[in-house]
Amino acid sequence: MKKKLLCLLVFYFLSSGIAKEFTVTFINPGETGEVFWDLVVDFMKAAAEDLDIKLEVLYSQRDHLKMVDFTKEVVARKNKPDYLIVVNEKLVADQMIQLANSNKIKIFLLLNTLTEEQAKVHGIPREKYPYWIGSIQPDNQRAGLDIARTIFQAAQENHSEKISAVGVVGDYVTPASLQREKGLYNALKSFPQVHLHQIIHSYWNEEKSFSQLQGILRRYPDTRVIWTANDPMALGALRAARKKGLTPGKDIFVGGLNWSSEALDLVEKGELVTSVGGHFMGGGWSLVLLRDYHDGRDFIHTGLEKWIYMGVIEKSNVKNYLKYFGDQNWSKIDFRKFLSLDGVEYDFSIGTVLALQSKKGE
Repeated sequence: MKKKLLCLLVFYFLSSGIAKEFTVTFINPGETGEVFWDLVVDFMKAAAEDLDIKLEVLYSQRDHLKMVDFTKEVVARKNKPDYLIVVNEKLVADQMIQLANSNKIKIFLLLNTLTEEQAKVHGIPREKYPYWIGSIQPDNQRAGLDIARTIFQAAQENHSEKISAVGVVGDYVTPASLQREKGLYNALKSFPQVHLHQIIHSYWNEEKSFSQLQGILRRYPDTRVIWTANDPMALGALRAARKKGLTPGKDIFVGGLNWSSEALDLVEKGELVTSVGGHFMGGGWSLVLLRDYHDGRDFIHTGLEKWIYMGVIEKSNVKNYLKYFGDQNWSKIDFRKFLSLDGVEYDFSIGTVLALQSKKGE
């Protein structure tokens, strides 16, 4: 009874805005105006508003060296933030962890965490570096498999013969890119009728994907499936297919990842088979974890390295998602409902997010 009363009091204080504000600096690896990273930041801002967190965002403009420079600048400040959130883009997170730890600033890894090779040297959160308090990352391998499975099945429904495919990944080193590519290869084991012609690296960029795939489609005119590791590269693939005179959703089947507005509109129209996503919400969920941690409810009891399981949006469920979040107004979400006030496991699934919105509308 006492425990329940305590939880109710804590929730009351949080919901009343009485919880003590703290500061978080997010070193964003993306560019200003980059669709995915704008989604990440917008979701974080909505969470920060709900959770009484003062959020600062520094854009590294796709320059991994600038990420390290920003870290050096932040840790040298007179008024340091309470927490630092960083991404292991181009494998520089280990440097940022060491800088933060040496200056006694708590640091949290988002989306791209340490690779297996880095972990062999630097360990896990709170092991070698006590100020590295945790991480949250999407299951990129499962996401890559889900993209492949969905577009392979769509192609099978329209073409009974052997299906030729091309894969478009991000870069050669980022963990997200490598894991999504692994997911593609895992899916191929279950679809022996699908033949993968080639993997290309388009560095997450729509224009590069478009340019490269024009040549690929000339080289492999029998291509019926294009698997891509994010939505911008999927949009480039669709443009290349249309330029060749192919009809997306009929002659060729493309899938991506990010849940960008443009991609979801194309899923609704049947031109893009799927967009897997929800990982952009990871920044907001990291703030939920930090709010709990700061208030003395350490998330250690549910694990220091959290996973986000991405959702598959396709023709059958796109309308339901767009009904609630087509406007990308994340302030509709009450982020306080995701705090672990009673010590149970966190549930950041898109199913739970949509269910809570549905209940609000009843």
